[in-house]
Amino acid sequence: MKRSILLLMCLFVYTLSNAQVDTVHIAAKDLKIKQVKPGTRQYLVTIQMPDAPTVLRQSLWNRNVSFENYQGKERMVVRQSWIGPDTLSNRSVFTICEKDFTPIFHTSTSFRGTAAFNFEKDSVVGADSVKNNGFKGFAIAAPQPTFDWELDLEFFESLPLKANTVYLINFYHPGSKAGPQDYQYKVTGSEKLATVNNTQTDCWMLRINYSETNYAVFWISKKSHEVLKMEELFNGVKRNKIKLSTVVGNYI
Repeated sequence: MKRSILLLMCLFVYTLSNAQVDTVHIAAKDLKIKQVKPGTRQYLVTIQMPDAPTVLRQSLWNRNVSFENYQGKERMVVRQSWIGPDTLSNRSVFTICEKDFTPIFHTSTSFRGTAAFNFEKDSVVGADSVKNNGFKGFAIAAPQPTFDWELDLEFFESLPLKANTVYLINFYHPGSKAGPQDYQYKVTGSEKLATVNNTQTDCWMLRINYSETNYAVFWISKKSHEVLKMEELFNGVKRNKIKLSTVVGNYI
């Protein structure tokens, strides 16, 4: 009897360890937009060396989601304001999407100037209507529907996350010479994060491997669906994004 129970337990553990991984190619229709709530999210973003506690740079990212009338139709509008220790770190971003994150228009302003883009049916082009646009005349092919990579934190709120799943997401960073392409994000497990009032929040862990040594992991609340934490290692530098539980000021 004991031996039978032991065999069953071993079989159960083996089955769990070899659970089949599903691969889902995310399209706009797969997103759970109702999980994306209007309002402001704020993140403390820090840059440091992986093995050193000293923070080299830090900034406050303000990100606001709203649903507004644009050209006679309700659409998603995302406004971002990044505030750092000096003007070289400051950046503002304004994006208009369909309610399913299909991008329409994107512009950003920083010390480098203005970059503005229209997302067409099969391409991304520099917006001629924006004054002093440094990307006038820019064009890159987008043969497959793509999503704006600068909205990843909001986009992840809408993913139908589940265990043992790889999500193929076609992302494009506006203005990048690298065209839109599929990126693999894998749910590698779950973890409870220590949050306010000595509580814990159960989160999915979503990971992307940029290369053998570069990666990012996102902790996404199973309840609120928000990204509460990101840890990234890229070219020997560590970056953290921590969602603040209390909104600090109004910067949007």
